[in-house]
Amino acid sequence: MPAGLPYFAWVDASETTFSTDVHLRWDEAVFSFTLSQEEGDPASLTVVVRRPRNVSGDPIGLLGPGRKIWCWFALDCGPGLVKFRGRLVGIPTSIFEELVTLEFVARPVDVVAQKEALANTLRVLPYYDEAVIDPARRDDPDVVLEGYTKIWHFDRETHVVTVSDEITGEDGQVDFDGASEDGKVLYDGLGLTLTSGPLSRVNISAEFTWTQQARGAVDLTDYLISHWPDAVNGAIPSLNAADWPKHGAGIGDGWVVEDSSAQDLRNTTPKTESKSGQYMTKFFDGDTTRVNWSQTVSYVGPTSFYAGQIVTTNTIQITKSKDGDGIEYTSSYNRNFSATDNVIVVQEIKPTLVAGYTAERQCTERVSLTLVADVQPILTDPEDGEAMRIDDIRSVNLSEELLIGDPRRRSYIATERGNQSLEHLIALARAHLMKRARVVEIAFVPKLSRMSEITLRKNAFLAEPRVGEAVGKIIGYSLALDGSDGRINCEVRIGCTIGRGGIVTATDGTPTYCTVDYAGSDYQRFLDRTILVDAFTDSSVGYQPPSAAPNDDGIEFMSTITAADVIEVGLVVEHGPDPSEQEEEVWTTPMYTSNDNEPSGRSEALSEYIKNVYLPQYETRARFKLKSMTRNFSSDYELQVTDLMIPTGYDLEAV
Repeated sequence: MPAGLPYFAWVDASETTFSTDVHLRWDEAVFSFTLSQEEGDPASLTVVVRRPRNVSGDPIGLLGPGRKIWCWFALDCGPGLVKFRGRLVGIPTSIFEELVTLEFVARPVDVVAQKEALANTLRVLPYYDEAVIDPARRDDPDVVLEGYTKIWHFDRETHVVTVSDEITGEDGQVDFDGASEDGKVLYDGLGLTLTSGPLSRVNISAEFTWTQQARGAVDLTDYLISHWPDAVNGAIPSLNAADWPKHGAGIGDGWVVEDSSAQDLRNTTPKTESKSGQYMTKFFDGDTTRVNWSQTVSYVGPTSFYAGQIVTTNTIQITKSKDGDGIEYTSSYNRNFSATDNVIVVQEIKPTLVAGYTAERQCTERVSLTLVADVQPILTDPEDGEAMRIDDIRSVNLSEELLIGDPRRRSYIATERGNQSLEHLIALARAHLMKRARVVEIAFVPKLSRMSEITLRKNAFLAEPRVGEAVGKIIGYSLALDGSDGRINCEVRIGCTIGRGGIVTATDGTPTYCTVDYAGSDYQRFLDRTILVDAFTDSSVGYQPPSAAPNDDGIEFMSTITAADVIEVGLVVEHGPDPSEQEEEVWTTPMYTSNDNEPSGRSEALSEYIKNVYLPQYETRARFKLKSMTRNFSSDYELQVTDLMIPTGYDLEAV
């Protein structure tokens, strides 16, 4: 078979395997063709053939019923074949001319299913992080590649969909080093261009949000008693049991009384004592008489103090008589007197109080990082390099998606899972910088004999005096036959990065807690520690894992919580003035009307005054504030990352 000879065979869709015995034939006479493929796209074939005719010489419709629309195309390159399987994608052009143009594409018929299946295998950390992917976008296969330096690849023969790295090809390297005849490239067709300039850095801002959730109870009894003024032996003065908070009462944001009790320690039930007796009274004239008396008294214990008296009864009955000399004298005297002494009872209680909480607190950690690319500048002032800002990254609710693990946590990014999210941010920045560092595009014309080695999953090395040495990913190729001269033109294009090379080295850092031998690394904090992202096998970037530093109220729900942990404003107890030191009020004067010896209506008014005006000024008020269980918290972190080391595909500084 002579080199450069094209073959064309119409085939059924089921003929997916090329056979030299079957498919090296000429179903159509090919006058010219162009076979090409660009990175990220399926290969395409344009062929110009003689318009088919039947045995009678009449034209045959290429799209008629029963016509085959698939083809196998092969080009003999000498050492091997360049093969292509494709489907006719449209109405042939120049359909009424003697020569017609057919267009085929090597696009898989099941491209969507293949992409989805492959995407499922690529949804791995740190390249893909569902924590920051909107659930509505998670089924989109193209979203999967955002953290990779990869692009879709469509095999021109098998139609198998894979992904290929845009910096380093997976299937090896093709060398054009000029050392052999096949290793040389043609003089004509060599070109070097610069695409848009490289990114100098990527600034990323991201928010990670979760609802901190916890339930529990805290015993406040010891705290309240120990901080209550004048409390003795667990007893609190100046309160009644009825004043103490009851079960279920709200006592703060997210707080209720889980359990409580209060016992009055002083008996305030009035006691009644009755006394009676008699005594002898001697008059001025020497006569005597016996006087009978009786008294009933009700009182409370000695824990009260006097607050005035109200006379309720004061009646006097006097009987006058005359002696033998006609002198009038008091023959009998009878007085009925009753009064109410007002007292203020100072009670004391022995209480308990357990507060229950239900935490629903919105927590946000805002992370910022700047990843700088170590690239060669293409501007005279490297400081003018282009920067990209990505500030629309927001996580889903990490507790609802169960990504934070334990929703009681105070920090997400300081956890192992959180570090993976940070590595995803680095992967996003790295992908942008790596792709944009592929600034140099070199086009060259190899010998036809080398074209069977060319695929978009390989790198190419080029050594040519006019450009020097270059290594880059193959980003496009083409083979074309011009029917007018019978020459086959070949072209290969590579994309070369302009980094300075090098790798990042991990550093252990200095432990701040104790030696690593004693505690290991999992529960340790380090200074100046740099770890590499294991997924990046090129050791291109490292970062310093942040320590948890939440800007919150300090409650650690994953540990035992005490009263000291939840008190935001300490206990303040306010008493009124000491009633025993106040001046005696006007109502201590007995109140009755001399005319009818009956208490006036003033006594009822006085009772109301004592209850509603006088006593309230002596109330005891106690206040304290518990930390809110419904607050929102936000913490800011600046992630420390190394510069990104980028391979040197082409050294601009050496040109």
